[in-house]
Amino acid sequence: MRAVARREMPAHPKLRATRADLRSREARRALEGADVVFHLGAALWRDRAGSDAGSVNIEGTRNVVAARPGLLVVASSAAVYGAWHDNPLPMDETHAPRPNAECLYASHKLAAEGVALDGAPTTVLRLAAVLGPAMDPQVARAARGYRLAVPAVRGATQALQFLHEDDATSALVAAGGKPPAGIVNIATDDWLDAGELAAAARSRVVRLPRRVALGAPEAAFRLRLAPAGADRAIFLTGPMALSSDRAASRLGWRAQLDSRRTIRDFLHGPQEPSTS
Repeated sequence: MRAVARREMPAHPKLRATRADLRSREARRALEGADVVFHLGAALWRDRAGSDAGSVNIEGTRNVVAARPGLLVVASSAAVYGAWHDNPLPMDETHAPRPNAECLYASHKLAAEGVALDGAPTTVLRLAAVLGPAMDPQVARAARGYRLAVPAVRGATQALQFLHEDDATSALVAAGGKPPAGIVNIATDDWLDAGELAAAARSRVVRLPRRVALGAPEAAFRLRLAPAGADRAIFLTGPMALSSDRAASRLGWRAQLDSRRTIRDFLHGPQEPSTS
């Protein structure tokens, strides 16, 4: 096995690790000739100057494609669909992606999908929000905020899904063992509105005007109090639940844990089974 990352990786006798930027020649050389490449590398966060991580997300993907993998499995995001009031519940892969202008990350992910699909035999996995012990620390910090309150935009419909990291991993493994499948949604079969999320989190819903719901997080981001601002808060403005029927038919995959269980266990720990 081979792996490329910017950070140091744990030693393993079966792993040949290369520490390099995904856009570099070293990264491309390390990946050349691979039968299957799982492309998980992405820059999630904006920098404080207000620019974005498009170079990493798009040019990094271009460099992976240049390594000519036999199969490329790309971890993309449900964010490419955008949070819009007229989104159907749930959305399947025929629904046109419409990234919100506030979230450049979603636009870059959509562009990276196009680079991959045009340049290599590819399966793109559009993942719902992933939670678990190994998740990004800043994402974990934001999710734990649900224990205090669940923010919601007045008048907006919310439909959120939470995918356990073990289910996300099993989807990647399933995709790596199948022929290229194009675009495939990876999500739970259920979704939660604000009230259901608050019940799972054992907190309460705080409904805010759209201007406040987007403006307050953006101010906190610019004051270095939060890792994200309006670019993530925008997902409160419309439903974003995905159908995973194509994952079932083409990859033989279904989530083992639902959204309610995933967020509840993440926030409060696994529940003991009833003995009654």
